[in-house]
Amino acid sequence: MTDRFARQRLIPGWDQDRLKLSTAVVVGVGALGNEVAKNLALAGLGRLVLCDPDTVAVSNLSRTVLFGPDDVGQPKAAVAAAALRRLAPGLSVDARIADLVTGVGLGELADAALVMGCVDTVRARIQLLGRCALVDAPLLDGGTQPWGGEVRIRLSAAEACYACTLTPHRRGTGDLPWSCSEPAGGGPQAAAIPLTALTAAWQVLIGLRVLFGDPPAYRVLSIDAATGHTAPVTIGRDPDCPLHRPLDGPVDWCAVDHRATVAEFLAALPPGSDPQAWRAFALPAGCRRCGARARTVQAGEAPACDRCGARVRVRSTQRIRDADPRARLLSLGIAPGEIIPTGRRGGELGCHRLRSTGPLAETPAMALPRQRTSS
Repeated sequence: MTDRFARQRLIPGWDQDRLKLSTAVVVGVGALGNEVAKNLALAGLGRLVLCDPDTVAVSNLSRTVLFGPDDVGQPKAAVAAAALRRLAPGLSVDARIADLVTGVGLGELADAALVMGCVDTVRARIQLLGRCALVDAPLLDGGTQPWGGEVRIRLSAAEACYACTLTPHRRGTGDLPWSCSEPAGGGPQAAAIPLTALTAAWQVLIGLRVLFGDPPAYRVLSIDAATGHTAPVTIGRDPDCPLHRPLDGPVDWCAVDHRATVAEFLAALPPGSDPQAWRAFALPAGCRRCGARARTVQAGEAPACDRCGARVRVRSTQRIRDADPRARLLSLGIAPGEIIPTGRRGGELGCHRLRSTGPLAETPAMALPRQRTSS
C-alpha cells in the first residue's frame, strides 16, 4: 500500500483532498501548539502557519515532540517548522517569529480554514478572539490545567466566546502574553504531556469536523482527567463583550505586499487615503540640537544622536503616512496579508488588504464578514 493516508480515507465523512488544500494558523507553538501542529501535519493538512515570538526553554522539552535539547534558545516557530517538514513530506510550513498582530495578517486569518489558539494567557486569548472576530475567522482555542483541559469553539463572531465568561476587568487584563517563563500569576504553570496530548487531540478532532463541514453542536468541551468526565459546557453571549465586531463593508485588494516601502504602499492607494497600522510604531528620531536624524528605534527607547551625542526623543504613531517613506511596511510591524484600515476623503473608512506572500488564493475583492454556517 503506497498511500500513507489510505486508512484515513476509510473513515466515513473524511475528505483527504479537502484537507490537503486547506491552511491552518497555529497561534502559540509551545506544548499544546506542538501537539496540534503535529496532529494536523500527520493527518495530511496542506499548509500550516506557525506564529510564536518565544524561544525554546528547557522546561518545554518534557512536553514538546518537535523540540530537542539542541533547540534550547532557538525560535519555537522555526524549530517546529523544520521538524514538521521532516515529519510530513509535502507539508508547506510558514514560521512567523513574531506576536500575533505583527506575525499573521487579518487576511491570512480570513483565508485560513482553521485558526488554532494554543496560547497560555488571558491577554493573548483575548487578542486572538478580537483579531478573529474582525474577519469572522473560525477559532478553536485550547487550554490545559493540572488535571484537565478545555477546547472552546467560535465559528462566527456572533457566537458566545471565552471573553463572554469574564468580567470587564478581567477582559482588560495586562498579563504578559506568550512567555512560558512568566505566565499570569507570577510562577510556573503546572503542566504535563498527557493532558497536553489529550487536549490537543480533542482540539484537532473538532477542527477536522469543522473542516469537513460537520461541526459539533457544542461550543465548549471540558476535559476532567481526574474524574474521567469529558462533556460539553454551555456558555451565554454577553451583550457587553466587545470581541464580536467584524469589519464593515468590502475590503479592497492592494497591489503590494508587506515588503513594500511606505512610499510604494501609499502610491497604490486612492488619492487622499490615510492608512493606520493596528499597532503603534516608532518614528525616525530627529535631534533637536543639531537636526541630524537618528536611526529608527523601538518605541520607548531614547537613543543618543550619532552626530552630537544629545538624547533623542522618540515618538510613536499608528499613522502610516508619518513613517519614513523608505521604510518597509514589515519594519513597522505590518504582517503579511494584513487588512489595513484606511481613512478616505469625506471621512469614510475603508480597508485595504496587502497581497499575501504565501500560496493563498486571491480574488479582485473580498467582502467581510464572511458568511458561515454553524450547527
